[in-house]
Amino acid sequence: MSLNRKAMVLAVGAALAAPGAYAQVTSPAGTNWEFYGKFYPELTHAHGDGATAPGTTGLATFVGALGTAPAGTGSNPPNAVIPRWEMQISNSYLGFRGSRDIGGGSKAIWQLEQTVNIDEGNQTASFASRDSFAGVANNNWGTIRLGNMDTPFKRYGNVVGFLGVNSGNIVTPSNVKDKAGFGTSSSSSFNLRRANAIDLASPTILGGLQTAAQYSIGNPTEASTAASPTGITLSPKRFPRVASWAVKWEQGPFYAGFMQETHFDLFGGSLNAPAGLSNSADPSVNSKDTANQVVVVYKMGIHSFEADFTRKKYGEYNVTPTAGGKFQEYKNISYMLLMENRWSGAWRTAFSYVKAGAGSCKQAILLTADCSTAGLEGTQISAGVAYYLDPSAYLFGLLARVTNGSSAQYNNTALQKANPGEDIKNIAVGFAYTF
Repeated sequence: MSLNRKAMVLAVGAALAAPGAYAQVTSPAGTNWEFYGKFYPELTHAHGDGATAPGTTGLATFVGALGTAPAGTGSNPPNAVIPRWEMQISNSYLGFRGSRDIGGGSKAIWQLEQTVNIDEGNQTASFASRDSFAGVANNNWGTIRLGNMDTPFKRYGNVVGFLGVNSGNIVTPSNVKDKAGFGTSSSSSFNLRRANAIDLASPTILGGLQTAAQYSIGNPTEASTAASPTGITLSPKRFPRVASWAVKWEQGPFYAGFMQETHFDLFGGSLNAPAGLSNSADPSVNSKDTANQVVVVYKMGIHSFEADFTRKKYGEYNVTPTAGGKFQEYKNISYMLLMENRWSGAWRTAFSYVKAGAGSCKQAILLTADCSTAGLEGTQISAGVAYYLDPSAYLFGLLARVTNGSSAQYNNTALQKANPGEDIKNIAVGFAYTF
């Protein structure tokens, strides 16, 4: 190790060792960089009840329920969520970022951010598992970044947050708002971080107007290209990718944004449907899933209020009809109301209500039959309180309840999956420290 590198390591170590020190270092290459992060350990408890019993009629037909709920743990009805305490890390992460002037009013920028499993200390989390990139920023023409990043749909839509968290928590609105209510695959989600992404953001103009666009090239290992039967190669090969853009206007206490995102060949519908209805192994079928969202935020002094409205459509094309039917289309709308109140420098509370409609569907079927979405509605109600010991450290308590329609499988737990119709009650307590 060179003396320069030793000096840099010692400087970082000293910054981390000194309480309250600002962990910033100038590297031998002349880059100013810093170390940052957030630790968010929480104890959570989930309890499921009310799952739809086997043999129940009148359920959504296009997801393959056909009058029968899948078996789960427990007795009749079969609840799948096991009542137990777990320790979760939610949004715990460590990051490094930096910049260097390169002339002409531009800066070279970089960031390396990753999840850290502070609850277990295992090595499953890897470098660059969160927003990580390299790029160039200029005050006149904006920013271009290449790497692994949140889409503009997610980045411009998660505005107020919920007591310091935006995703990966029992109170996260995207558990219901940004995905479909059937199946357990995350392929239907529009709350994404995308790999192999090219991200462009404009400068802020007209006192608060900004737009961003991102195009993500898919990985060959994504489910839609790997779902072919053993020994069969999909031809023509699919090209999974995501196009996302957003525009926002922010001035004073008011924020308004519109965002749109399209998923090509990610099969958010088929990968959540039973195998008999799925098209993911049919090489002639392609998918196009699209979401549009409007977000409005108003800050009244130290209190914040947010309203979101989202319309989603999951479509698959060139589908060959069968006697049992194949997935073809699903559409639904959802909305969220959220408020965060700062009653003093120490006390904050938050409350949110999320509702997703049952929606509508189409099946490719040879027989004459209605496509039913009966029971695919869902809601999530969340409440929380936080006590700030100082601006960077706080204690918190959270409550959440997901209520599923008789066919729906919305889920807000990290490690368990709900059966159709199963409602989930959650509590959590923890400590958050940002540095």
